[in-house]
Amino acid sequence: MIVFIDDLEDPRLEPYRDVRDRDLRGRDDLFLVESKRVVARFVEHHEQVHSLLLSEAAVENMKDVLRGLPDHIPVYVTSLAGMIQIAGFRIHRGVLAAGHRPHHRQLEAQNRLVGLASPGRKRVVVPVGVTDVDNIGSIFRNVAGFEADAVLLDAACADPLYRKASRVSVGHVFRIPWGVASDLFETLNWLRSLQFRIIALETGPRSVDLRRVEPGERDVLLVGAEATGIPDDVLAVCDEVVNIPMASAVPSLNVSVATAVALHEWNRDLL
Repeated sequence: MIVFIDDLEDPRLEPYRDVRDRDLRGRDDLFLVESKRVVARFVEHHEQVHSLLLSEAAVENMKDVLRGLPDHIPVYVTSLAGMIQIAGFRIHRGVLAAGHRPHHRQLEAQNRLVGLASPGRKRVVVPVGVTDVDNIGSIFRNVAGFEADAVLLDAACADPLYRKASRVSVGHVFRIPWGVASDLFETLNWLRSLQFRIIALETGPRSVDLRRVEPGERDVLLVGAEATGIPDDVLAVCDEVVNIPMASAVPSLNVSVATAVALHEWNRDLL
């Protein structure tokens, strides 16, 4: 349903107005997505899509994406200059989309990740206290790249639906199953009841070389924020604590890089 809009004050454009400021303040249970690749992955999930906003030039470039869009989802079209004025920043490709944010109860791990109960090999990555949106986006991209099964965020993590996080993930936040643990300890107990082994990626006296721990059939990998790491009370309930051996002058890696290294090593039995 393509709708051309000339009046930049049209109320239908309200979800796209003053993007940077409203990313911080919220926009009535909606979130924004930008760039063709990310929007293309997002609109595969039609039930989440509120609308699209495209520049006139982008309509032709997005034809393949629009072809599969249900008729009831509006595609608003205006000039690129108009889009920039509405959004408040330079939109290089002229592609934005708005989505409906799931209710927090829908995001609870036991509701969102029911597929983890099915038998077979599974890998779950659990960021703990990772508040940097770039790192959250990169972790999702790593999980997709190394074919892990899900991401489980603790309540302190950055929102993966934040516009920059989804862009850094190249849209994989919309493909990888993910949920939020309002109570991390309760959720780890739930995972253990599903026969998962709980492993923390962290340095310390209990930590062993990642390469010495054989990949299991069902593994959960906890990764922590760079400044604080994984809290001691969380480490205490883990089955294993592992580290990535590296030069003594460099005590740690960026959390998303460390996640990629660990996931690659975790797949070594498949290589």
